[in-house]
Amino acid sequence: MKLEVISKLDAARRQLLAALHIHWYLNEPIAVYTLAANSWEVCNSLLKKDEKIRILQQITEAYGAPPKEIIDLINAPRNFVKHADRDPDAVFPDIKEEDCDAVLLTACLDYMFANGRSPYIMGIFLSWYSAIYQKKVGVFMEETAQLLFPELAFLNREQQKKAARKVLSNPTPPLIFHDHRTELTDNHRWVHFKKVFNSEV
Repeated sequence: MKLEVISKLDAARRQLLAALHIHWYLNEPIAVYTLAANSWEVCNSLLKKDEKIRILQQITEAYGAPPKEIIDLINAPRNFVKHADRDPDAVFPDIKEEDCDAVLLTACLDYMFANGRSPYIMGIFLSWYSAIYQKKVGVFMEETAQLLFPELAFLNREQQKKAARKVLSNPTPPLIFHDHRTELTDNHRWVHFKKVFNSEV
């Protein structure tokens, strides 16, 4: 029997899709952060190999920090929950949803740069993030963010997540569905999952 295989981008996409759905539909920041950081690491490596633009470069240039310092900062929470051989009695600050927002943003952007196309939910996340963190992102996706998520920054966290679920419960607009930049791969894995939650929105 021929074994099915996946590429590094497949692995990055599937982990990132899982992270996004857990972030908005469930409540486990450790899983979200770990999956998103895994995805980002893969995409960052692929972009570095191909000498393409990557978010790590932009961060280091903007803040003047060495790349290793940024990488260590991103990896610290993930490494803590992954390993216990050297520090079995250690403790670490709990991962916050805002930490997840940041690593998801980085992973989504680098996935888009690496693949040239992306699932619809990643574009929705960028709009959602931009609507919440207006001062951080400036005019980035401002028009779409305000169209999909007006006044989102003034809602509490659960209302913000519910707003995301409401947008995702609607059919994908035909223009986006048929756009060559929209990637449909692996969407089927989450159709039933989202239907379970649609009754609340």
